[in-house]
Amino acid sequence: MKTLLKNGKIVDGSGKEPYIADILVEDDRIKKIGADIQAEADRVIDCTGLAVAPGFIDCHSHNDWFAARQNNSRFFAPFLEQGITTQVTGNCGFSPFGFDADTQYRKLLGSGLFSIGDAEGDTSTLPAFEKAVKNLPLNLVPLYGHMSGRIGIAGYDSRALTEGELTHFDEIIEQALTDGAAGISLGLMYEPDRYAPYDELKRAAEICAKHGKILTIHGRACSASSTSYSPPVGGRAHNLRALDEMAQLARETGVKLQHSHLIFVGKKSWKTVGEALSIIKKLNGEGLSFKYDSYSLTYGASVISVVLPVWFLSLDKEKQHSKLARLRLAFEIGLTKRVLGFDFSDIVITWIAEGQEALTGKTVTQIADEWGTSELDAYIKLVEMSGGNGRVLMHRYLTKNIVLQLMADENCLFMTDAWVEEQGKQNPSCFMCMPLFLKLARENGLALKDMIHRMTGMAADRYMIPERGYLKEGYFADITVFDKNEIGPGASDEGRPLGISLVMVNGSVAVENGAFTDKNDAGRLLLQKE
Repeated sequence: MKTLLKNGKIVDGSGKEPYIADILVEDDRIKKIGADIQAEADRVIDCTGLAVAPGFIDCHSHNDWFAARQNNSRFFAPFLEQGITTQVTGNCGFSPFGFDADTQYRKLLGSGLFSIGDAEGDTSTLPAFEKAVKNLPLNLVPLYGHMSGRIGIAGYDSRALTEGELTHFDEIIEQALTDGAAGISLGLMYEPDRYAPYDELKRAAEICAKHGKILTIHGRACSASSTSYSPPVGGRAHNLRALDEMAQLARETGVKLQHSHLIFVGKKSWKTVGEALSIIKKLNGEGLSFKYDSYSLTYGASVISVVLPVWFLSLDKEKQHSKLARLRLAFEIGLTKRVLGFDFSDIVITWIAEGQEALTGKTVTQIADEWGTSELDAYIKLVEMSGGNGRVLMHRYLTKNIVLQLMADENCLFMTDAWVEEQGKQNPSCFMCMPLFLKLARENGLALKDMIHRMTGMAADRYMIPERGYLKEGYFADITVFDKNEIGPGASDEGRPLGISLVMVNGSVAVENGAFTDKNDAGRLLLQKE
């Protein structure tokens, strides 16, 4: 199959100035790039007035959890429609592989946020997961989720692992990396990774560094004050303490480290942006490889229990209901709210449980008013109703000005951190994140070539994705064609974005005239086998 893209403005992913040229695609590869290519083709597409770029790379995704599902297209279509052709998955410590096949804790995998659903067969190892994935609409680059291995060994136990358990864990991690995982991810704000002591994290980082692969970290705190540290307020800003821990890991192990979704939750955290960026710049100046990713929206998705402190989560249910525990919790959360500049009105429910659909789209504050109870009591009840696994959108993560500040920083990569929910309200990032980046760039004087480089070539280099991320002869034909003057969010939060004309995945047309073509087998699982 030959496809000829004519007269497009080539933004090749390198950061170089765009130029007008044709691109000849043959099967899954870019055959030729040049002016006025004269070649027979099965299809000729006029790209006059349009930008032609490498397919966008989403540096932080969780779509591996949907890859082995039957009829999985609906989980991937919105991402293709915003120009994404490759997603880096397994982030925040969550991966659908890399655990003991006979674990008694299988139901805890995914921590209530994710499950493999109706996937056929076992997925406990990466080769088994690869076998279970039948069709992929786009490419996936899987990381190994540290939490999946820890859950498989000890469930949600709030303790350090024994030496024997750690030795076994090392073997699981080694095997996942050898089998082709692009790196390791940690989720230090989630159970059970939040219980992992520093030495356990360092051990994983050392293995990752030995294999020359990337370590991505969801830090212990994303705000100046939090319940992740004790006391919950005072002293050095907690998000900076979390960054300090990552910096220590990078310095002590030399691992290539990616700070997942650099955000600043609550208005009192916004003043820490400058120091955070300075720390990251300093680390790179020391010769370390330390970068971060961010999204274009000012809010993001999470699990409802993420606000609760470690000490409270580690209690059994009876002790959680004790008067002493509730008084301590009320004091800590109340103090954190005041110091942080974040409130229950900033937490929007996207899903609680079957039969509770009426709660979807409401803030915790609104629900408390309806129930005639305090916000904290309403929040705890929502946590319990959902088994701790309710889903929420958290506001005041960023401001538009902070988004622009991060976009302009050379150490920032772009990501969605979104997934299509099976029930409830969707995260708008599923539909508009990359187009919104490009709209913001257009409106604020950020060069298109630099933004495309960040979401394509730089991302491919960072995650060692060969022969992708650039428009080069011989490279795989992952291509996104768009109108640079029109690209942006659609008319609604869950609508198709504007300006995307064509998306090709490995030479196959996956999106045409802005809409998914139902081509669900063009993508590939991109493994880095050793």
